[in-house]
Amino acid sequence: MSQNSENYPEEYKNWSLQFFGRKFVVTPNVLIPRLETECLIKRARTFIQKEQIKTVIDIGSGSWIIGTCIADIVDEVIFIDISSEALLITEKNFTENFPEKKSRYIQSDLLSQLSPADFSSLRGPILFLTNLPYIRDEDWKNMSKDTHFEPKIALFGGEKTGFELYEKLFEQFEILCMLESLDSLYCIFEFGFDQRKIAEETLKKYKDWNYSFFPDYAGIERFWEISFEQNP
Repeated sequence: MSQNSENYPEEYKNWSLQFFGRKFVVTPNVLIPRLETECLIKRARTFIQKEQIKTVIDIGSGSWIIGTCIADIVDEVIFIDISSEALLITEKNFTENFPEKKSRYIQSDLLSQLSPADFSSLRGPILFLTNLPYIRDEDWKNMSKDTHFEPKIALFGGEKTGFELYEKLFEQFEILCMLESLDSLYCIFEFGFDQRKIAEETLKKYKDWNYSFFPDYAGIERFWEISFEQNP
């Protein structure tokens, strides 16, 4: 579809976006952030200050919004995304907002390219933040026309439920929880407005994890906190 289409997003036309009090560059290589993600960011900021988190890992960082909007209160942000184009935009936005802040940019399918050594070198508890693609592949037919201009890799999470990427990520987390060097692992994630049930059913498989859900601005529970501690 042409950029001259009446449905072409203004953010892509202007290559800019205002979000959470900051101005960012946004291109068709990244998802346009939604207002609901502010709920995740606000919760993360409160959690970081309460637990004195030093390192945050933004998985599937895509539009860079989450990791950048908490960077002022942590020592380091690690951005992970499967898209090299998205990581270039991430680095540009992060360095423009926080030129002196420590950061890393890793191209990886979730955590597949990271080794145990990558985590054992980090100080203190780790907080993972993510808003992975969670729309079922076939549901693109029911989506608004403006979303057709956004990268499909940032929207669609699987053929059966759309929750497949989270299921894959949890399997990787389970391996991380076995590392003796990792004392505490915390996560705050966003999922689809209609995926509360499948989210809870998936988490029941992990007996040692503690979790709770919290709502968006409309009162819909579409975020969760997960924690695992070696020596609680």
